[in-house]
Amino acid sequence: MAKTVAVDFDGVIHAYGKGWLDGTIYDKPVPGAFSALSMLMDRYAVFIHTTRRACEVADWISERANLMTCWEPDGHPGCEFWNERGTLLVTDRKLPAVAYIDDRGIRFTSWDQALTDLAKFEPAR
Repeated sequence: MAKTVAVDFDGVIHAYGKGWLDGTIYDKPVPGAFSALSMLMDRYAVFIHTTRRACEVADWISERANLMTCWEPDGHPGCEFWNERGTLLVTDRKLPAVAYIDDRGIRFTSWDQALTDLAKFEPAR
């Protein structure tokens, strides 16, 4: 069974320079995103998790990269695990994975450390 890696869409694959904006996928890809995904897909089962419509994200990727993609219909639970190497799943769920690649993540080792790291994101008063 392949190990799985989860990748966030906005800010990691989609540049997301204006934030959510109007909900459209408006920006260019993050430099190196597609080559990195391709390399990951050689070693792992990879899925993209997003709050956007999975079919729109899959189409956006397919139009820009030569990566095999599939998606779970919104609101319909699909697989419990993603173990298929070579095909990129797009879903609105966070499935089990050995690692999550996310631009807004805080690595957890303890609550003291996590709260200290979180405070770095708070605006100065």
